[in-house]
Amino acid sequence: MDEKIIEKSMELIIHAGTGRSMVIEAIKTLLQDGDVRAARNKIAEAGKEIGEAHDIQTQLISAESDGQNIEKTVLLIHAQDHFMTALALRDISQLMVDMYESFTATKQ
Repeated sequence: MDEKIIEKSMELIIHAGTGRSMVIEAIKTLLQDGDVRAARNKIAEAGKEIGEAHDIQTQLISAESDGQNIEKTVLLIHAQDHFMTALALRDISQLMVDMYESFTATKQ
């Protein structure tokens, strides 16, 4: 197995997983405190981690596009799954914050 692919896969998992955890924490905080600004800030911070994961994915895609053989391992597939889950969760969470803000504004 290609050591570089293992390393990149693990980095992808770490950044995506950290971003995902931060997004979940943002929504938990929103539900506990009702602080929309804090939730948005935490989601933005999570976006930086998810952005790091995206950069790794882009490097791998670019390398393959340039003709390098990128070994497709279960670990790399797992890493991609983590990334896509984190990305989707971030996007949905942004909508949840918007919805929460809209509902709380309507109640007042």
